[in-house]
Amino acid sequence: MSAHVEFPRPYESAPGRFTVDLAFPAPSKRRAKQHHDVAWALADVHGVEAATPFKLNPRWSFYKEMCGTDERYGGLDDRRLTVQGDAGAVAGYLVALERVLDEVEALATRAVRVFGAWKRSAAAEEFLEYEDASTMRVRVREFRADVLHALAQRLGARTRPVEARSSSRPLWEQHGAVAEEVWAAVGGVDLERADDSAVTALRARMVPAVVAEAERLARAEAARVEAERLELERVELFEQAHAAMLREADEVDAVRAEEDGQEGLFPVSVARPALVVPPPMPVKPRRAPWPKPRPMAERFPDGTTHVAIPRAQVEEFSASLAGVLLPSVDAERRLFAPAA
Repeated sequence: MSAHVEFPRPYESAPGRFTVDLAFPAPSKRRAKQHHDVAWALADVHGVEAATPFKLNPRWSFYKEMCGTDERYGGLDDRRLTVQGDAGAVAGYLVALERVLDEVEALATRAVRVFGAWKRSAAAEEFLEYEDASTMRVRVREFRADVLHALAQRLGARTRPVEARSSSRPLWEQHGAVAEEVWAAVGGVDLERADDSAVTALRARMVPAVVAEAERLARAEAARVEAERLELERVELFEQAHAAMLREADEVDAVRAEEDGQEGLFPVSVARPALVVPPPMPVKPRRAPWPKPRPMAERFPDGTTHVAIPRAQVEEFSASLAGVLLPSVDAERRLFAPAA
């Protein structure tokens, strides 16, 4: 599980619909809000519904409100997010969310390294004249938070075009430009990719084995019923075609019998055999195509169509072959030679 988001096992809030309550345990409330924004932007990509729950203020009271204090009754809890959807969508969303949060945090850390390199360069001397160690720690912390906020907005596609970095301003005022630089350096963040094995494991936690087996049996029963329906339709079509052929044959036989004067004989349709519906033809599996032979140019790259064998190798092979065949030929001659 990612260190930036926590979630319990999703539960089934309705038939086929699952709900999970996300929690963002970042120490800073602002950083948790940025993780919340990333999760909110990712919900539209994976087709799940997201909602921020309401949280009551424990310090609020009716008397404080009557006295005109600033204590509010409550508000949206940015440290939590409720996500709903079907099992596959929720599982894919949760697996992708852990990876996306880790990658966005890695981009923010990369931006801090860019800030450190700028701080050590000659271009930053005029801006660091009145800065000390304590103020620079604050600058770095605020810069990282601003970059993370810009990246969260970048995921939600709510950003406007940002100008390139300028040397006339300090870098902590250009967090948007640095965020675009680190985003372009890694090629962005893939919001849709999710590991199939992790999605399958998470879905197995969501859907118990009994439910999965019941769904499999239900699908098998539906397939069996559909196969029976198709078989009944096939037999009915055969019977209709057979009845039409019998009617046509009876009409032809009646005309011929009337012309021959044999109306009193038994009808020809009685002597015809009963209909036998053939079984359905099996579906022949398709064979893989034979591999095509390689072109002559690939087999002989040098342009030749023959292989030259050295003369010494041919003579060596002939000598070895003679050593094997000649003794057997001599033995055969001695065997079939006429007696003296």
